[in-house]
Amino acid sequence: MRSRPICLHTVKALVIKPDNVWCSETELRIALVGKTGVGKSATANNLCGEEYFESGLQAVSLTQICQQKKARVLGRDVLIIDTPGIFDAETDPFGVENEIKRCVHIGAPGLHAVLYVMEIGRFRDEDTKAIMAFLRFFESEMKDRVIVIFTHGDKLQKKGMKLEDHLKKAPMSLKHFLEDCQNRVILFNNEFDKEESYMQINGLLTMIEALKRHNELAYYSDALFMKAEERIQVREKEIEQKLQQEYMEKQAEFEKTMKMRLEDEMREEREKELMEMKKEYEKKLEKVRDGIRKQISDKDSSCTIL
Repeated sequence: MRSRPICLHTVKALVIKPDNVWCSETELRIALVGKTGVGKSATANNLCGEEYFESGLQAVSLTQICQQKKARVLGRDVLIIDTPGIFDAETDPFGVENEIKRCVHIGAPGLHAVLYVMEIGRFRDEDTKAIMAFLRFFESEMKDRVIVIFTHGDKLQKKGMKLEDHLKKAPMSLKHFLEDCQNRVILFNNEFDKEESYMQINGLLTMIEALKRHNELAYYSDALFMKAEERIQVREKEIEQKLQQEYMEKQAEFEKTMKMRLEDEMREEREKELMEMKKEYEKKLEKVRDGIRKQISDKDSSCTIL
């Protein structure tokens, strides 16, 4: 039976600081949203430094559901969430809300930035409609987290035109939106070589860090994010308890073996094995959240969190 669609626009947004053990202050959580074919997935690949997300120029979205990748970006741990073209005119409203819900669960306990991706060029009515569709899902506080990325920056570079000059031709609705976002805009060229790509990515991360400082190191969250975080923490505890039980059973087996074999060389070897086993389980515990996120973004998964 279909679950009831969520009504995100009725949720009051809150700003909170990370206060749990898991939530590292060094992790940045960002989501890329926008229409199909504007370069979301290519931009996500640019950020993570590999061709992880399927991208192309097709009119049909290659990204069918929200996908995620945790990457090391210029010395920072960044969770990158790539969304399908959920703001396309023909998209089913139920599907839109379902993918927003998936994005919320992957990005729990909250997002540091939302990257609204648009293609540079002639501005069309659909762009304004997409922006308005996006805004309807969140309170006004979300605008404090939005950064607008204009892709295909090479088009302007070939003309020798600056972004600010090009935006003068934008419709008033887009100009008002950019003003509401404090004109946080950045031009991206996904065809840059590695060195030039690093420079534009560094510019984006600098902008996100500025947002964090402005908001006292907080991230955007609301009742939906909080509920998602509660569900994920319950799942985390279940997995952690299972891992702890497995470790204790193996440790008990090790101690039993040690009593039977008292030779010094054997004892030293088994103690080394125990230390390696301990490290292995510690790594598994560290990656519990990453595993849950992968389950949520896997369309073939039987994950019951959503």
